[in-house]
Amino acid sequence: SYFEMKTPFTAILIAGLFSVSAILSSCAKPDHSADLPKEQQIVGEWWINRIELNVYSGGTLMIDTILKQAPKPKNLVKFQENGGFEFRFNTTTSNIGTYQFVGSDSIVSVTPAITYRWKMLTLTNVLLTAKSTSTNNPAYPGSTVETFYTFIR
Repeated sequence: SYFEMKTPFTAILIAGLFSVSAILSSCAKPDHSADLPKEQQIVGEWWINRIELNVYSGGTLMIDTILKQAPKPKNLVKFQENGGFEFRFNTTTSNIGTYQFVGSDSIVSVTPAITYRWKMLTLTNVLLTAKSTSTNNPAYPGSTVETFYTFIR
């Protein structure tokens, strides 16, 4: 009869929905990165996933570009527990120095070659995004340069 055919189908459908629900809920891992203070979250090695430049002249966006990556052998930023800092992008040598937090959302890293001033936009256990703004970039005289960094691990 009609109900005999419908019952096994309904049972299979319900079992399938429960299976999908169980699989999806078991795959979702809660992000507990906010449980740690930023001073602990940032420690370790991060791969440079992307660096984007926005160049403004007189308030008008003139250039929006993503820097090409040519790792030798990898592009990284490293924050050590003792305040040590390392930055390497498209070169075999690193800028090495120290870093410290400034206020609640900024990091200043000082090396002999360059001082990095980053405002943190996102910080989780696997993602760090930051922004720096400069008005004295020699490659773009007279312009304001916003640089967006995406670091992952």
